[in-house]
Amino acid sequence: MMPGIRRPSPYRDLLVDAGCSVDVHDPYVLEYPGVDIFQELDDVVKGVDVVAILTEHDEYFWLDAGVLKGLMGQERPVVVDGRNVVDADGFIGAEFVYMGIERGDRNGHQIQ
Repeated sequence: MMPGIRRPSPYRDLLVDAGCSVDVHDPYVLEYPGVDIFQELDDVVKGVDVVAILTEHDEYFWLDAGVLKGLMGQERPVVVDGRNVVDADGFIGAEFVYMGIERGDRNGHQIQ
C-alpha cells in the first residue's frame, strides 16, 4: 500500500469478485491504485440499486433520504448502513429497504 493512502473497503473487492458493478465515493481519498474514486456523491448514486455506507464521513450523517432516492431512481432502493450514520426511520419512511450494522432489518419484513 502507498504511504498516506487508505485502502478501500475489502467489501468492494468481494462485490467486484461476485460480478457487481461498484463505484466508490470518498471526499477525502483522491486516488487509489486500480480504483476509480469519485468526489461527487451524485455521480456515484445515479441509477444504482444499492448504496452501502462503510465510513463515518460527516457528509453521510446528513444524507437526505428523499434526495438520495430521487438520484437512485429506484422505487424501493436499498441502503446498507455499515456505520449507523443515517436516520433509519427516515430512510424506511422514504421506502428504502434499510439494513444497519447491529440494527438489523428495521423494515419489518423477511429478507430474501
